[in-house]
Amino acid sequence: MTAFLGLRSRSLPGPFSRVAVGTSLLIVLAVSEAGCGPRATRDRPTTKADRRAATTASASSADQASAAAAVQPMSREVRDKLLEGAMDVLGNLETYEESVAFPQVFDRLNQWSHAMAGGGNADAWRLDPLLDTLPERLRGDGVTKGIGELAFDATGDVVALRDQRWLADVAATARGDAIEDLAVARALFDWTIRSLAATSDPPMVPTDANPGSRWFSTGELLLAGRASAPQRAWVFLELVRHAGLDGVMLATGDRAAGTLRPWIPAVLCGDDAYLFDPGYGMPIPGPGGDGVATARQAASDPTILAAMSLPDRPYPVQAPDIERLTVLVPATPWSLSRRMHLLDRQLAGARRADLAIDATTVATRALAALPGPVPATPNADPPSAGSVVERPSGLWEFPWETLARRRALRPAVDAALGKELAVMGVAIQQADANRGARSFRPLYAARLREFRGLLDGPDGAKMAYLAARPGNAVIAEMLRGLPPPQAEQLKRMYDELKGDATYWLGVLTLSEKEYETAVDYLDRMTLKANPEGVWSDAARANLARARLALGERDEAARLLREDASPQRFGSRLLADRLDAPPASEAPAQ
Repeated sequence: MTAFLGLRSRSLPGPFSRVAVGTSLLIVLAVSEAGCGPRATRDRPTTKADRRAATTASASSADQASAAAAVQPMSREVRDKLLEGAMDVLGNLETYEESVAFPQVFDRLNQWSHAMAGGGNADAWRLDPLLDTLPERLRGDGVTKGIGELAFDATGDVVALRDQRWLADVAATARGDAIEDLAVARALFDWTIRSLAATSDPPMVPTDANPGSRWFSTGELLLAGRASAPQRAWVFLELVRHAGLDGVMLATGDRAAGTLRPWIPAVLCGDDAYLFDPGYGMPIPGPGGDGVATARQAASDPTILAAMSLPDRPYPVQAPDIERLTVLVPATPWSLSRRMHLLDRQLAGARRADLAIDATTVATRALAALPGPVPATPNADPPSAGSVVERPSGLWEFPWETLARRRALRPAVDAALGKELAVMGVAIQQADANRGARSFRPLYAARLREFRGLLDGPDGAKMAYLAARPGNAVIAEMLRGLPPPQAEQLKRMYDELKGDATYWLGVLTLSEKEYETAVDYLDRMTLKANPEGVWSDAARANLARARLALGERDEAARLLREDASPQRFGSRLLADRLDAPPASEAPAQ
């Protein structure tokens, strides 16, 4: 049986659809069916509802909401099917055209929302008082408009739900077999550092001199596989929430004095706040270098944070700095909104995703886990909402800054998205004698399937990654006869497609503890093939993990010392610890 594999341009998914992708060339090549990669698990939607959604894609949010308002009272069964259908589309986006899928999700969600409100199911939602801790420029009408509405927005809400679906999938798969809260947090942090290569753009606090340009949503960060320290922190804290845990950012300094400085995430396990540093790519080690330090331990034992310093680079926070920390809750307009609060209570089972956050409650719990006076004694009344706002707590500005900067720096953000995610729009055309022509985007499909933990088999992430790795001979054949400018453009696209897929296969096999295979992908096929490539530093750090797991301590330390990424200080600390003799070999004191 013969299949045809063709490469064509395709608009990017979701919010980056306006970025031009690839080339307009369509090249068809006959290959064996075994080389075609996985088939999509479902055909593109062709029902009347799908066609209706496609024709209404350009309708305004208000028009759609009005249409939803005209729906007659419906049974719970119909409501559940509307919600199930919307969530199913978001959970399998690689099999849909977004121009059809997003309006379909929007239409069904608004029908469901109107039916729920009409049936008296809307609960006593209130605007979280911590919203007032944000500066006015970040909580103006452009960001918070409609936060108390039940009707869904046609663009922002659907994209936010898509991102949360992906994050919930990652949280469910990345935790592995971990059960205890701290073990779950460590597994999610390990996934974050392994899967998101360290970059320096954007900074934690942008300035005129360093405004940043990669102001990506969490979903875009997952696709790109690259993130700065605050972006890693954001993704990690979102994963923590989806795993059923509470996490916050901690900040040093004083808000009133203008010296407040976000520091690192803390995960609440029991009565303690455990510290994780995404910039260094490691948890803060506990006393004696064991386990994960808590905020109380770091405040009472100066050696804990002092051990994070290097001879030429003192750790920026020390014990006296955290005697009075400020709690910053990671929330967005969507997680605080009325409609997401309502939707959150209705999702269960495989569709479960934690969409809403009670920021004030999380802040209160976090404050009680920090060093210093606790908010209330066991016999005292719990603090009121107003008193919590006045305490050292608030909302973390970075997610809100991301929204504001996306609007203000649209051309720069679009350019950054196009540079990193254009390859996600490359589609492979498939056909054989028994089935009609189909297409799928191998890298996009591979990423989403990996998020869901669907790794093996013809429809797994591995096969999709392999489909994005055409051989050199295949590439040369496809470039033959093309004018030089087109051939050069297409060659660059193929190189990026292949390089990304190769690196991610290395990361995936590392996560599966297939260390020898991971070494081959990360070393020979990534580092040696392109020593100065975009993945070189991340490949080196992950290769060190694989080498260490194989017992090659010296080689792992050497690789860590060569790390030139923003994570290099943490890599050097780890290298120093690998160079130190094991406790069993250390000389007696």
